Amino acid sequence: MVKVLVAGAEGGLGRAFVAALGAGFDTVALGRKGLDVSRRNDVAARLKEIRPEVVIDCAGWSDVDGCENDRWRAYLSNRDGAEHLARGAAEAGALVVYPGCDLVFDGLRAHPYTEEDPPNPLSVYGDTKLAGELAVMSHGPRYLILRSGWLFGEHGRSYVNDLLGWRLTDEVVFGYEDHKAQPTSQADFARAAVELIRRGQTGLWNVASEGEGTQYDVALETYRILGEEKVKVKPLRRGSGNRTALRPRYSVLDGSKLKAAGIGMRPWRDALREFLEARGKK
Repeated sequence: MVKVLVAGAEGGLGRAFVAALGAGFDTVALGRKGLDVSRRNDVAARLKEIRPEVVIDCAGWSDVDGCENDRWRAYLSNRDGAEHLARGAAEAGALVVYPGCDLVFDGLRAHPYTEEDPPNPLSVYGDTKLAGELAVMSHGPRYLILRSGWLFGEHGRSYVNDLLGWRLTDEVVFGYEDHKAQPTSQADFARAAVELIRRGQTGLWNVASEGEGTQYDVALETYRILGEEKVKVKPLRRGSGNRTALRPRYSVLDGSKLKAAGIGMRPWRDALREFLEARGKK
């Protein structure tokens, strides 16, 4: 049985990976108390002790605006932490899995980005994620870098979870309408990643839902599915609201490579509906 270490297992994406790995893997799930990825020597010692065959890095900091305001923490978490895990994985002969993001692109185009397109991040967060990718690549060919759109799921903060909370207190909800991306279920992302691991794949892959949408689209769809009529959704544009980090206008990823490998990602609206219906049953 393949031994897998999930770092950052207490977060939303980490929990999704633990669930997706299931009983077919010998999974060691560690939160920050069990493995602080910012401490290189501790990471090296822990990986020598565990001796994993796969290391999944879910320990990054995904607060885009928070990263803009605290660059030191952003680079420590997303670049240095990735480098420490990649170094330890390489020494152990393990595959390292690094979740990337669409914000490594500047959005100055109107068609989806492939894995071969040159990145040019606009924000500190995007820059730290690109730096993390490069750090992972620098430690050898046994890596899976998986770029996705913005993620939502049962655990952790996301715009969808914010929408669920706001409907209880707010009559007006705002959503940005000028950043087209791919809302993607954490569970769908983790399942596709695990399938790539099973097949022994390596390299850089786009793993995001089919279709494209904005925050405004997601808010409208969420409240439509819920039958929520009292909440009004209004659009926002860049420069308004409380964002500090600049987002690209367009960061949709081309999933042709993943599809050619026989791994499909469903439309984001279908994933959103399933998520909301499951939440409603709890």
